[in-house]
Amino acid sequence: MKYTVILAATLILPSCSSPEPESLTIPATAIEPITGVVANAEVSLLISGMTCEMGCKGLIESKVGKSAGIVNFEITFADSTALVSFDSTLISPAEITVCVAAVGGGGLYSATVLK
Repeated sequence: MKYTVILAATLILPSCSSPEPESLTIPATAIEPITGVVANAEVSLLISGMTCEMGCKGLIESKVGKSAGIVNFEITFADSTALVSFDSTLISPAEITVCVAAVGGGGLYSATVLK
């Protein structure tokens, strides 16, 4: 019995004194996202159907702004216009107007190209 206790202590005690974990330092570098989307065109739109700045404007900006090829989508609520910066190799002004019309399930908003 005494032999078993000594043997168990001999096996358990060395495992309790494990070495301190290694510390690995990774140098911090700035990582820029690779999107491949280049704003090479701009278009102004007249947006119809907006009734409130917080809801309508915010909803359209968030939904259309996430569309593929759109770099920046900013609405000026006072005159119901939007300035859109986009990658013309990925999306066209006509497709952007379709995206606006589709917001909210369709039928609520429409967009017309100004220039």
